[in-house]
Amino acid sequence: MSKSLLKITVGLVAALLAGCAAFFSIVGLAKLFAGAAVAVIIMAGTLEASKIVLASYLYRYWDTLKFTLKSYLLVAVVVIASITSIGIYGFLSSAYQDTKSKYDLSKTATDSLSVKKAYYDATVVTLQNQLAQKNLQLDNLNSIRNSQEQRANNLVTANRNTNAADRSARRTDEDIKTTSKEISSINEKILLYSDSASKMNSEITKVSLTADIASELGSLQYISKVFNVSMDLVVNILIILFIIVFDPLAIAMVIAFNSMNLSKENSNNSIIDLPKEEIPLSSVKFNVETIDSTQEQPSEHPQISSETQNEPQILEEPVQTVQMEKEREDIYDEIQEKLKQKQERLRQSYTGAVSVDTSKTY
Repeated sequence: MSKSLLKITVGLVAALLAGCAAFFSIVGLAKLFAGAAVAVIIMAGTLEASKIVLASYLYRYWDTLKFTLKSYLLVAVVVIASITSIGIYGFLSSAYQDTKSKYDLSKTATDSLSVKKAYYDATVVTLQNQLAQKNLQLDNLNSIRNSQEQRANNLVTANRNTNAADRSARRTDEDIKTTSKEISSINEKILLYSDSASKMNSEITKVSLTADIASELGSLQYISKVFNVSMDLVVNILIILFIIVFDPLAIAMVIAFNSMNLSKENSNNSIIDLPKEEIPLSSVKFNVETIDSTQEQPSEHPQISSETQNEPQILEEPVQTVQMEKEREDIYDEIQEKLKQKQERLRQSYTGAVSVDTSKTY
């Protein structure tokens, strides 16, 4: 990835992170102070914008700011970042509570339906036991009735009185009819309660299908069961992890973007300094081409070209007069003063080119 593309990417990610943090924080604070939501939104939005500006300002002018102002601005950034984190916590915890409330409602409805279904199932089991007993009783009555019929036939064959056998047979017939009715009633109840249990089962399925949002808590339920902790604790830990990396990362990305821009500005605005010891005392020629400020600015940096001799010129005359030495010093001082003035002019207007030629001796 090229440096330009990397800088653009860092800038976009920083803006995206800062925007998301501001949005979540503002919404969360508005929910915490619902009585003055509009005022809180305006205040929180202003604080979020000032936080980004302060972070950039502190990074660029850290070395030049006074200690008191620098300390206050740094504390302000930390406090605003803490407020942002509180807003993010409020937003995420509110979203979790909404989901948890729906989950609790669906779970309560499911539990209630499950209790009813269990009651109907238990009633069906009880009725089935009663039905089995009544069927057994009916079988016994039918056996008795058959015995009584056989006894009545024997009495008729023996020409004996059958009144007692007939009365006993009639009582048995009544018992058989009563038991049959009870069996029919029990069967109707079994059908009724079985149908109710089936309806409860259908209602439980419907509640489970309509509460799709509750399925979002499935992973949290699994984690809470694995670590044997409450689901609320798992959610709190997750929200705290979000807070730790969200807003601080946004501020760090903004500082990184400023760092990349600042390094580019420093490379573009670098000034050429010529140390005194690098200027040959024997020969210096100063030539500056100035450009009127209304003309187009040059597209290249000032260039310095110099040619130094490998060895200083050796004067053939062994003795120099005091006047020549003084003239040399005056010329050197004048050249140094002009060079400083031109360099200062280059710093302020960036409208000149400097060329140093050491081929000529003064």
